[in-house]
Amino acid sequence: MPAFPIVTLKPEPFAYITMTTPMSDIAQAMGQGFDRLGAAFGQSGARMAGMPMCHYTAYDEKTTTFELGFPARPDELDKLKAAGLQTGQTPSGRNMKAVHMGPYDTVVQTYNAMTEEMKARGLTAAQDMWEVYYSPPDSPPEQIKTEILWPVQ
Repeated sequence: MPAFPIVTLKPEPFAYITMTTPMSDIAQAMGQGFDRLGAAFGQSGARMAGMPMCHYTAYDEKTTTFELGFPARPDELDKLKAAGLQTGQTPSGRNMKAVHMGPYDTVVQTYNAMTEEMKARGLTAAQDMWEVYYSPPDSPPEQIKTEILWPVQ
């Protein structure tokens, strides 16, 4: 099995907030964002339907814009919207998948390896990408598990 398999995903409901932050402040912004999400889910009475996710929609050398959220139950979307969250869908279609083990500040190494693999396979990467976070915030850095889903053509 290749290190970066191509998986076909079906979209699921996703409740999120949109944030823009300097690259250097991503960790702090995400912490604040997850606090906001927890409060909104709590206020709405809705349940998170999966692991926390981040959808990177725009970035340059200085800033990034992302949608931070959780998969949501279809029957609870109206409650989540009323609590101030936006709703959309998780990734769908063909995606290159990777699992990064280690600190968040080294995830760029996995993205670079994925980019090289896409070139080698003749695949075109989408501008956006998704991360799924499997480790609690207090995990030792070497035990942090991040799944990357990068839409490809």
